[in-house]
Amino acid sequence: MAQIVKLKRSLVPGKVPTTSDLSVGELAINVYDGKVYLRKSGSVDIVTELVAVNSQTTGSIYLTGDVTASYFVGDGSKLTGLTVDQATTARLSYTNQSTWNAQHNLDTTLPLIQVYDEDNNQIIPAGVKIIDADNVRITFDAPRSGYVVVAKGGHIVSGSIPSSNILDFNDGVTGVLNTAGVFSGSAQVSMSGDVTGTADATVILSIDGGDI
Repeated sequence: MAQIVKLKRSLVPGKVPTTSDLSVGELAINVYDGKVYLRKSGSVDIVTELVAVNSQTTGSIYLTGDVTASYFVGDGSKLTGLTVDQATTARLSYTNQSTWNAQHNLDTTLPLIQVYDEDNNQIIPAGVKIIDADNVRITFDAPRSGYVVVAKGGHIVSGSIPSSNILDFNDGVTGVLNTAGVFSGSAQVSMSGDVTGTADATVILSIDGGDI
């Protein structure tokens, strides 16, 4: 007649055996949780949980060696000791260039590009063209020297710079506004109501205080 061997077990959710429940080398099962426990002996005499496939484990798990999985679930907020085995930023120098092909080799068609002159001032080039996943073309309004920082899109990038640090920024903005006819020295704004006349530099025909 076949003999059935039953290990120590519990039907209580969350019930974990202690060293007083098990002998060294003895197994126990929590049937409700689907977990197996072993009393081990070594430097510390403890009851440890045996990890099983498709089970949920609460607490710490210490593994030695590689872990291979098809995917990771979680926000990664407590992952430590990670290294990224790929370049995400490239700094490339240029000297006396009007048109310059920068080879960054980041394998991305969505690069983040910042251009600086030789005095570390950020500048706005005349044009930037993405040639392919590893190359961009920078065009300047005149021969310039400096460097370009290319970053791989999708990574965290933040920060700002004062407009005064951008070469020719103020002159460029003023030039665009004047060309568009927004403001200049001529009378281009007509006013009515309390102030009448035209917005010539210093001429206002009349000021009407209005009725009470």
